[in-house]
Amino acid sequence: MNLHVIICGHGKFASGLQGALHLLTKIPSNWSFIDFKEGMSDEQLKKQISDIVSINPNDQYLFFTDLLGGTPFKVTSSIAFKKGNMAVVTGCNLASLLEIMYASYDSIETLADAVVNNSKKATVYFKLEDDLEENVDQKSDGI
Repeated sequence: MNLHVIICGHGKFASGLQGALHLLTKIPSNWSFIDFKEGMSDEQLKKQISDIVSINPNDQYLFFTDLLGGTPFKVTSSIAFKKGNMAVVTGCNLASLLEIMYASYDSIETLADAVVNNSKKATVYFKLEDDLEENVDQKSDGI
């Protein structure tokens, strides 16, 4: 599957995720990050996305957006609705992007489902219990 990923969201959502991914791993060349900036019209956003898709129109495209019902979601959905080789996932997070970077799937639908499930698993409420506080490694640098 020849997959292209387009991350799009309000403000600096996309470029923020791009920066976070850059700290963690090498970003594939077939990934694009589009910020829906203040003052930008729906048509400008649609043109920017369509220009990317027009380069390889027969490949698979997975769109990640920040907010269900927001302009980036509506624009990517209108593009994906016209073609069978595209899927839109909204409410994405860093964990879901890492999931598709390192996983392999047979179809765009299977990939989209897996990403949604992974996003749900990665969203947790962390509550530190009193007895666990003693076991936390204070010297750890994290990821």
